[in-house]
Amino acid sequence: MNIQQDAEVVVSCPPGQARVVAVSPRHVTVTWPWGEPDHSAGYRWDGTFALPYGEARTEWVPYRVEPDPAGLRVGDVCTVSIPPTRLVVGFYEEYDEPRNLGWTPAPTAGISVMPEHGLDEEYDGCVLYLGGAMPITVEPVDLG
Repeated sequence: MNIQQDAEVVVSCPPGQARVVAVSPRHVTVTWPWGEPDHSAGYRWDGTFALPYGEARTEWVPYRVEPDPAGLRVGDVCTVSIPPTRLVVGFYEEYDEPRNLGWTPAPTAGISVMPEHGLDEEYDGCVLYLGGAMPITVEPVDLG
């Protein structure tokens, strides 16, 4: 797959079940439903992921947490997904060897995406890792 910068794509990921391990006014941290920590890796990942939410959101991600993170408490079960979303590509790169990021299976590509209407200057796109643990689908939008 070769995806050009500024191309439009539809990104999706089916729901995965997660358990809430921490809640703050800006993030809900969950056990990540995809992949396992790779203890042989140079990076140490503890199997969790912090997802921003609410008015105090300081970063953008395409993930959806259900139910609403504002009502979640430590120990609750939720789902994490990416509903089919039309996004713009910031960059796309394939890795000659799977990228060692601290989890297994390791991803074989990365794609930076952002909403169609862009983000404020203080925000960056979100990098999604492909070909590894997360069952993310990326479909080019035919503008023809």
